[in-house]
Amino acid sequence: MPGHLSAPGPGGRAPSGGARRRMAAALAATALLAGCGSDARSPAAPEVEPEVAELTVNGQEAVAIAPGEGDPQGLVVFLHGLDDDHGALAEEQKRVDMVEHLLAQGYVVGASDGHFNAFGNEASQDGYVALAAELAERYGTTETYLVAESMGAVAGLQILADDRIPDVRGMALISPLVDLDVVLDTPQEPQVFQAFEGTFPTGTRNPALRPSSDWAGTSMRFYLATEDEVVVSARNAEPFVERVQDVADVSVVECEGEHVAPSCFQGDDLVEWFEQLD
Repeated sequence: MPGHLSAPGPGGRAPSGGARRRMAAALAATALLAGCGSDARSPAAPEVEPEVAELTVNGQEAVAIAPGEGDPQGLVVFLHGLDDDHGALAEEQKRVDMVEHLLAQGYVVGASDGHFNAFGNEASQDGYVALAAELAERYGTTETYLVAESMGAVAGLQILADDRIPDVRGMALISPLVDLDVVLDTPQEPQVFQAFEGTFPTGTRNPALRPSSDWAGTSMRFYLATEDEVVVSARNAEPFVERVQDVADVSVVECEGEHVAPSCFQGDDLVEWFEQLD
C-alpha cells in the first residue's frame, strides 16, 4: 500500500518466540561467511571468526558481534525496523554483508529488541542508550555510530538530538521513518497509540516537529531508495534534510530499489564515511 508501512505482526509487535534460536543459527552462518575472504560477494569479509555475545540489556534481548581480535575501531548500534528484533542483523543477506564489512574494519556491531514495534518511544530509546553503555564498558571504547533502519530512525533521531549517548560520531539512516504523522489513517496507527500508551506522539516526541537546531553539529548520512513507496522520502527524509542541512553535516546516498532495498545497505560506504568523521 503506497505510503504505508508493512503490515504488523501479531499483537502489534515483532514476534519474539524463537528469536534466540534464529539469532544463533544466523550468526553461525555469519561466522562461516567470515572465513570466505575470497568470496566475490563479500570482499571485505574478516579472516578471523567474530565473537558473538548474547545479552540482556535493560530487560531486552540483545547481541554484540565483535571482530575477534585487536582493539575495536568503534561501536555500531543498529536500530531495527518494523516487525524485527535483535536478530535482524543476520536475518537477511543485505544485513549480513553490511555486518561483515564493519567487522572487517574493526567495528563492534550491536542490536537490541528495542521493545519491538516501539516507534521510537521513550522505552525504546532507553534500551538503545543502555545497549551503547554496555558495549562501551564491554569493549573499552565510547566512539559510537548509529545505523537506523526504517522505524528505527525515530528512536535514533531522538537519541541524537538529545545527545543521550556519549561520543556519537554519526548516524546513518536507511529508508528512514522521520515523521510519525504519516502513519495516521494507516494500519500502523493503532500500534503507535499502543507504543505511546494510548496517546499519539506530538511535539518533541515526533522528530519531524522538533526544531532543526536540536541536531546542530551532528553528522547524518541518508540512504534513500528511489522506488520507496512504504516510507516515502518526500514526506520523511527529504523535508527533514532540507530543514537541518544548514546546522548539521548531512549527506544523501540514492540507492535503487524499494523500501530498505539491499542496495541501501552499503557497508563499504559506511566504513568510508565513518573514517571521514574521525
